[in-house]
Amino acid sequence: MGAGATLLAGADRVLRAIELVTVVFAGLVIFFVMWIGVAEIFSRKLLNFPLYGQLDLIELTMSSYAILPISYCWRAAGHIRVELVIDLFKGRRRWIAEFLTSLVAFALLSVMLPGVLHFFQNAWEIGDSTINTQWPTWPAKAVPVVGFAILWVRLLLELFAYLRLIRYPDAAPIAIPEHHDIVADAVEEANTIVPTTSAHEGGH
Repeated sequence: MGAGATLLAGADRVLRAIELVTVVFAGLVIFFVMWIGVAEIFSRKLLNFPLYGQLDLIELTMSSYAILPISYCWRAAGHIRVELVIDLFKGRRRWIAEFLTSLVAFALLSVMLPGVLHFFQNAWEIGDSTINTQWPTWPAKAVPVVGFAILWVRLLLELFAYLRLIRYPDAAPIAIPEHHDIVADAVEEANTIVPTTSAHEGGH
């Protein structure tokens, strides 16, 4: 790898670490919200005593697991990416198509970010709060700013990565979403299930 590729790989490693932190944090928030919901059901049904602020808490935490790990999902080629058309291309044409889609996503996000930042600043300045508990809403509105900012950096990194691949189509891909073969993944999953099932049948 040349100096540019090495720098690209280093930036990708740093960003991956940040994305991992966001997705772990989002998972912990979902776990916490799940148990809050369980406690609410038991408290309401058994004690006839609903938990104070339960609904407001869920509303304030939704952005944490809906938006914060969005860059991780993009990099992992999750459901946020649709590749039905792109998968028809190979080689340099594939990288050109990927570059154009990332460029559109980057432009769209660049337009959205100022508005998201405005919503956060407005909530901070006016002291916006929830209706029932009067809890401040600015932490929840700060989450999209962080999540979209990380995705913005990810898309910027991808643009440089795709330009490199357009110039050198046979180079090892760096800092681009992980591509999965759906058929190969299904076969691998089936191979892991079938031996287990056969072993159980043999035991019986």
